[in-house]
Amino acid sequence: MPEGYCTLEDVRRALRKSDLPGDISQDEQIAIDAIVAETEPLEKSLKRHWHVSVDDSILDEADAIDIPTEPKTRDDEEDIPTGGASIAGEPVTPKTYQQGYTKIRLARRDAESVSQLLVATEDGYEDWTASDDYEGGSFPDALGDDYYLRVNNGGWSELYLDTDHFLDEDGEPILDSYANAVYVFFEYGHEGIPKNVRRAVALRAGTELVEEAVIAIPENATLYNVETKANEMRTKADDLLEVYL
Repeated sequence: MPEGYCTLEDVRRALRKSDLPGDISQDEQIAIDAIVAETEPLEKSLKRHWHVSVDDSILDEADAIDIPTEPKTRDDEEDIPTGGASIAGEPVTPKTYQQGYTKIRLARRDAESVSQLLVATEDGYEDWTASDDYEGGSFPDALGDDYYLRVNNGGWSELYLDTDHFLDEDGEPILDSYANAVYVFFEYGHEGIPKNVRRAVALRAGTELVEEAVIAIPENATLYNVETKANEMRTKADDLLEVYL
């Protein structure tokens, strides 16, 4: 089934609340296509993926739409930033350290884990996750390791790499170029589809149905009212999603 962040019932509720036309039962596929058409661009524009647990109540009415129940995976080629490094410390314990890290912002928010981390060397690439020579994981447990993954308050996923691995004993770069020096394979997603995301997708999909229905309505006050309400639905959807921008 096609994947989406809301159900047909969500779209029906959005239309009823706005007293707008749009007969989903007449051509269910149009409504399904509208949900799918609004879901994929939303993930790309917000750089997020939502998924639900197998016992989430949304699945009870998702008979025509496949609500995601798992995180997604992605692999990206990244540059190693050379403009500066951040300093990580652990001042809350007697044993302190200072360590330089360079930070890579991943292409998707809510990264859950890194499965492979291929880092350029003088002889090729080395997978830090598969080697006993490197340690890493998620923040804060992996702070001080060779690498760690951190998701900040905005959901942005950031991978920190120990800069010592890219410099020689004199502090000089060991590679001629740090462009495309890292391949990151990671899993990402946020469990639970927030109500505002679910409703926003339903509103946008409902607007598409309304625009289809408007074609059959004569040019009169009724048409103007329908178009006005459709615009209000789209504006409301944008307002609901503003928190994720």
